[in-house]
Amino acid sequence: MLGPITHPEVVIAGLYTADAEPVGVGRTVPLKPEQATQLAVLTAARRGHPWPDEITAYRWGGPDSKKPLTKVDPTVVVEVTADAATRAGQARHGMRYVRYRPDLRPEDLPIARGVVRRPW
Repeated sequence: MLGPITHPEVVIAGLYTADAEPVGVGRTVPLKPEQATQLAVLTAARRGHPWPDEITAYRWGGPDSKKPLTKVDPTVVVEVTADAATRAGQARHGMRYVRYRPDLRPEDLPIARGVVRRPW
């Protein structure tokens, strides 16, 4: 996610591949304050999280900038809406955060298919 763990600004959405590797599939538009409050359940990632410390803002607002990525344990499921436009399995446009889904676990979600792992 982008922003501090105590007040997330943007969710970086991920799914697992068939090889149990987490891959990014998109990002939300900026969260509203009440949406950020719902995510108080997030916990900091343990050592060894495979995602990078920074991501390029290329697709997200600036061709030459990098943004620090706040890595969290991949145990929280959120519901998002997205349009059908994808590139290499990733959403081309910002997803809309709908709600936190405490009734679901990451294992309940579909396997990511057709996602090209990017070098961030």
